[in-house]
Amino acid sequence: MFTSAQRLLGIALTGLLLTVACGQENPQDADCVGCVLRDQIEAAQPGETIHISAGTYTLSGGELLIDKDLVLVGAGSESTIIQAAVSLELATHRVMRITEGTIVSISGVTVRYGSETSTELRMIPFHSEAVGMISSGIEQMGAEFGGGIYTQGTLTIVDSVVTDNFSGGGGGIFNGAKIIIKNSSVSGNGSRGLGGGVFNGGILEATGLVANDNRSGSGAGISNWGQATLYGSTISGNHANYYGGGIQNHSVGSMTLDSSTVSNNRASISGGINNSELLEVSNSHVDDNTAGLGAGIDTSGTLTLSNTTVSGNTAQEGGGLLVRFIVREKGAVVSNTIITGNTADHGPDCMGVVDSLGGNLIGVSNGCDFMGLESDNVGSK
Repeated sequence: MFTSAQRLLGIALTGLLLTVACGQENPQDADCVGCVLRDQIEAAQPGETIHISAGTYTLSGGELLIDKDLVLVGAGSESTIIQAAVSLELATHRVMRITEGTIVSISGVTVRYGSETSTELRMIPFHSEAVGMISSGIEQMGAEFGGGIYTQGTLTIVDSVVTDNFSGGGGGIFNGAKIIIKNSSVSGNGSRGLGGGVFNGGILEATGLVANDNRSGSGAGISNWGQATLYGSTISGNHANYYGGGIQNHSVGSMTLDSSTVSNNRASISGGINNSELLEVSNSHVDDNTAGLGAGIDTSGTLTLSNTTVSGNTAQEGGGLLVRFIVREKGAVVSNTIITGNTADHGPDCMGVVDSLGGNLIGVSNGCDFMGLESDNVGSK
């Protein structure tokens, strides 16, 4: 008669032997462990919860397709790793794709080493009607999006890491519908074009997101073409070749940034934030970003700043806040905000027309037309 402990030990050893035997059957088949996860997902009924044990699941047989409502629960992002290949250099496909109309939750995993490098002309669809948005997209784009995760469903990511992925756009994550990110990191991803970390074409709701050390042509941390709300998040250490080292809010984008930090990002133009449409920043810090033009915040859209600090940014022109291409009903309005300690040859703290609702501290006003009130404290050197 076996004791309970002996029975448990036998089960554990059996699982271990199955895994080792699978690897020994064909050492070249790196999908051996990954196929177990793939089979579980294919066999699952809609709405089921799948617990993914600690281990590294390599999906050499192609992307992991999730086409039904599922909950995936890993053993922790340091323990449960889902990858497209054993290294990014050897990857030939993304890690996972979530289809339109599905509701998926993923927690406690790392998603890495996915790569989509095709330059074939295609339509990149987003703004899904399933989430109440007009169906739209980018036409005739010579790139594939979503190196780590490509989703057209409703996806929630919790306590997870998306890292070391690459694609033409949305290197870490492409969202075409709705995504909710909680206490997770999108780091070390890259794209040739838009959104090294995240490309959002639908609805993005993030709390405790860390987007760091991503790289791209524009919008290295986040490229937003939809509706984005970020709370308690950090966008740092990202590098764009052109626009928006930290964040690019496109001309069709709407973004709210609250209680967050955008720091130590760099780009040729708009080191921290590039805004072309509607941006609200409150209770936040935009610090220590660098660019040739508009190091902290560069806006040609509508910008509202409140209870925010913009400091330590460095550019040749427009170190802290650059407001340009003013058109009717667009511009910058600031309240209870500190813009000081920035560096530039022209307009160190601000350039362009800036309207005030009061309670601001502007270090150097030379270079900008600041419409101040009595409650503002404005320097002039």
